Amino acid sequence: SYKLRQWSLRQDHTGAAECTFKMRKYSAGGIYLFALTLTMAAIMWVKSLEHQWFSTMYGVYYFAGSVWLTLATLYLLTLFLQRTGPLDGVVHTRQYHDLGVLLLAFTVFYAYIAFSQYFLIWNAAIPEETFWYIQRENGTWWEIGMLLIFGHFALPFLALLRIDSKLALPVMVPLCFWAWAMHFCDLSFNIMPVIHPKHFWLDWRDLACLAFIGGVLGLVFLRYFN
Repeated sequence: SYKLRQWSLRQDHTGAAECTFKMRKYSAGGIYLFALTLTMAAIMWVKSLEHQWFSTMYGVYYFAGSVWLTLATLYLLTLFLQRTGPLDGVVHTRQYHDLGVLLLAFTVFYAYIAFSQYFLIWNAAIPEETFWYIQRENGTWWEIGMLLIFGHFALPFLALLRIDSKLALPVMVPLCFWAWAMHFCDLSFNIMPVIHPKHFWLDWRDLACLAFIGGVLGLVFLRYFN
């Protein structure tokens, strides 16, 4: 990411085609590096909490949810930067429409991966795999699971299905904030049943972790944005 930014800024000053070729090379290698590191991070940070459970789709599942949230955040950042000036005259209707299309695509992709993981485990009916979902059907985790089905997929899918909705700010802005809440519920669904097997419980330390990680990433973004 640092090298892509470096060559992009250089191209803004020189306009040289060499910068484009350099960025293509870093992007090509970065795809594999990103896929490997993201998968290993998801496995070691989240899946290892229940190491006896295994799923070959878990890395893709985490990737789909992460990109879905990233697109929602990017939509809000683009809107803010256009209204405040830095992207004024650069971003137009087409860019917002493209972001909405990508958000719709990853809404469907996330649902496809989540359903495929559940269906394959349910169909195989192996106790070493099924216990993970059985545990998440206890107590209020059942309601969180239903919230993910209808809130993480059905609501965004229906809201984004119309072509004009991708440009309607009264629809897109609340939907992007809603995506943050749904992603938090998704991560809680994957992590917290180990700690609270029966009920969804929001502790101050959970919010502290969210504020700390979000604050660090926000500072990094602001530093390199300037």
